[in-house]
Amino acid sequence: MQLDLKKEIQKIFNLEKNKNTIMNSRKLKIGTLLLLVLPIFSQKQIFSDTSISRFQVKTKNISWEKTNLGEKNEKDIIWQKIKNNNDSKIEIKEIIKNQYLSNDNEGISSFNRSIVFNDSIVGPDVTWLVPPGFKWNNKYKFDASIRGHSGRFDKGRKGKGFWTLEDGDAVGQFYYQFLNNEKTSFGLNYGIRSIYSGSGPGGSTVVGEGQSLGFRLDRKISSTEGFAFGAEQLLHFDGLTDTGRDIYFTLSKAFWSNNETGQFPLDIYTIGVATGRMAEGNIKFLCSDLLGGSATEIKIERPLCWAPVFSVSRVFNKKFSTFFEYNSKWFLLGSSIIPFNEIPLRGTFAVQLSDHIDNYKLNNFAEIKYVFRLSLGF
Repeated sequence: MQLDLKKEIQKIFNLEKNKNTIMNSRKLKIGTLLLLVLPIFSQKQIFSDTSISRFQVKTKNISWEKTNLGEKNEKDIIWQKIKNNNDSKIEIKEIIKNQYLSNDNEGISSFNRSIVFNDSIVGPDVTWLVPPGFKWNNKYKFDASIRGHSGRFDKGRKGKGFWTLEDGDAVGQFYYQFLNNEKTSFGLNYGIRSIYSGSGPGGSTVVGEGQSLGFRLDRKISSTEGFAFGAEQLLHFDGLTDTGRDIYFTLSKAFWSNNETGQFPLDIYTIGVATGRMAEGNIKFLCSDLLGGSATEIKIERPLCWAPVFSVSRVFNKKFSTFFEYNSKWFLLGSSIIPFNEIPLRGTFAVQLSDHIDNYKLNNFAEIKYVFRLSLGF
């Protein structure tokens, strides 16, 4: 009996031990199951606020994607290092050149008879009398100019030296282009036949004599072409204006060298029709007494006629140009210079090669005349 009792106690002990082992095993399995299941239900919470460097996490299904950091963007900034030719110990700075910035020569506009690069840099004149057709620039609204010619005015004044001034003083013109947007501009111009009074050549007239008013309307067609319609000395405030009732319509087109924007030389072509001083030649049409005549003389009222005009110019750089002009009355060959692009002061000088009196026969040296124009903008 004693032996059997001991065996029974040992069985009970082994049974309890096995039960605890089973319970611990179940607890382990349940814990492991919880560790596997809980992250699935809490996945959104775990990853939604987590920032993982250089990897992209997608919702619903986790997808790991590696970014190719070696791939370059076509719009990356291009760095250009300045060469130091002086062996200076000063640190060489690097400059940024953005390939998408606009070229400062891209757009061509006008400023009286001058051209303007990219609406900011004033260049030289491209004509003397014929107005260019480019749209007026957006930077400068005012321009003042004087124009004149030598004393060899016609064939009846032989014997005068080449540098002899004309009997009358120069003509003053003032421009105010006050309405201006991206493609169109409009303004007024004011003319004075006499700007000097004194004992010198042309000083017999009173300052301010021969006042007149005109206008200019122009439009941009593209960055290198445009047209203009206007008039100078259109309305007279007295009967002493003989500088011509110059109504005009012109079209201008510019061509960069090799068709590369900003590549000099720049060739400019201007064609059009005009009246007044630009219609005194032998080729005329549509003549009438409109507006009181051409106003090219005071004592004689000549009819207002239209005539073709043109000019061809080559701009070698931002400061110097040459041009060949036909303004109906004369063929001119000239050049223009602007010493400082920051100061819009331009000077133009041209010689008259032939005129309409001899049916545009080429002048000899004793008959050559000169013309000039000085302009200052602000």
